[in-house]
Amino acid sequence: MLKSKYISLAVATWLASGLAARADIRDTIQNAKSGTTVTCSGTYTLTQTISVPSGVTVKGPATFKWTTGSSGVNGFIIGTGISGVKLQSLTVQGAAHGIFIYGSGCTVSSCTSHDNTGSGFEIIGTGSKNNTFSSCVAYNNCDSSGGNADGFSAKNNSSTGNKFSNCTAHGNSDDGFDYYSASSPIVTSGCQSYSNGSCNGKTGNGVGFKMGGSGYSASHSFTSCVAHNSTGNTGSGFDSNNNGAKLYLTTCHSYSNKQKDRLVNVSLSNCTMQQ
Repeated sequence: MLKSKYISLAVATWLASGLAARADIRDTIQNAKSGTTVTCSGTYTLTQTISVPSGVTVKGPATFKWTTGSSGVNGFIIGTGISGVKLQSLTVQGAAHGIFIYGSGCTVSSCTSHDNTGSGFEIIGTGSKNNTFSSCVAYNNCDSSGGNADGFSAKNNSSTGNKFSNCTAHGNSDDGFDYYSASSPIVTSGCQSYSNGSCNGKTGNGVGFKMGGSGYSASHSFTSCVAHNSTGNTGSGFDSNNNGAKLYLTTCHSYSNKQKDRLVNVSLSNCTMQQ
């Protein structure tokens, strides 16, 4: 009986310490030193943004669930001047923007961002350069108007060297991949975008790959990318969207979208487009 009592106390102590560790996950990450790997597992429930310091790796598999809804609390932020962050095998849901990068030289791999009220993954600002996203998935991200929540986006003069490879966007209220205000070339390869432009009754543009915007000149390139079943207001698979620079598409495919592709000053190599 005495032995059983001690075992119960030991288990209770272990559980209490485990719960404390889970409750402190935000502090653990934010206080980590460069070169540290924070290994996570299970599901974490949060109400505040996690700001990741330079040189820190956050590794799952783990789910980070925000309960803040539309209150504007972002999920993971890599701030201005922060570099060398690695996010691996994480699922982010319920935040404003899921994973938001102002920094440089960061790697986001095998991560999923869904059911947020803004874009699933976003790079933003002139300091956001040399970031790589690989094998990531963004779905069911939906804002109140429908016209802002993209799967993946590059905004506000995002800088050089950014790459997306083998990523998938589907079921987001606006575009799958939106490079509207990126001012430097982005390399996109092996990515797929489908069924964007409608989510939870909200409707946006629904472009599969929005390849820039008026007032911005950046020669983005797309290799082996596929867009299909885009809906929304415009719903083209590929849209140059008045980008002032030449765009390059190689072995890309577009089909079954609401509208034909909008291709101006685009170089096509071994592509099958919807025209």
